[in-house]
Amino acid sequence: MIEVKCAHSLECSLIVLLSFASQHQRPVLNHPNGSYLNKRLLRLQVGFLLSAGPGACRTFPLDIPQRLQVDDDLFVESLAGELALTRAKDGVLLQGKLAISHLRECDRCLEPFEHRFELDIAELYALPSFVEKSIFRVDSNGEIDLAPLLREEALIEASYRAVCRDDCRGLSAETGDKLSVESDWAVASLAKAEAGAIDPRMAVLKQLLV
Repeated sequence: MIEVKCAHSLECSLIVLLSFASQHQRPVLNHPNGSYLNKRLLRLQVGFLLSAGPGACRTFPLDIPQRLQVDDDLFVESLAGELALTRAKDGVLLQGKLAISHLRECDRCLEPFEHRFELDIAELYALPSFVEKSIFRVDSNGEIDLAPLLREEALIEASYRAVCRDDCRGLSAETGDKLSVESDWAVASLAKAEAGAIDPRMAVLKQLLV
């Protein structure tokens, strides 16, 4: 469910129920890694804003806690935030902030993990007569599609390094296996023991025995 509220008047409050069971035959699709919601969920009807004229606005919370298809090769694990739609002279201005999580590969150990990032949005969806103003469009059905915008931002985010955890040690240069903080400490302790070195944590005990 998406709740849509006018920012200026409670009389304009509107509840929009996105019931894909009634609109589409297969809202939840099967995937090798589990089921996911269809990307048609990211299409928003803005015809009511076009009819209202410039200056009309709506703000609404967006909360999709399930896996969602954004494109053929892009899925997000969750999507949440708040968006504002404002009717402009040349289209519909979309503004807001979204928190997104998706699976990606750790740049150190190469293991998949759930990466979370925030996205600030300020994008114009242009009317057909103003197509030169933006690469994003309001289509002939009065809808805007969030999927291309989310895909573009996800690709930008993917260009930055990301790690599964701050202390990820990456891969072993010798075996190619994933290293961990615990395994590194064990190897270091063994090397010190073989060299006759004393673990600093045992130094206090040694002083008591002298």
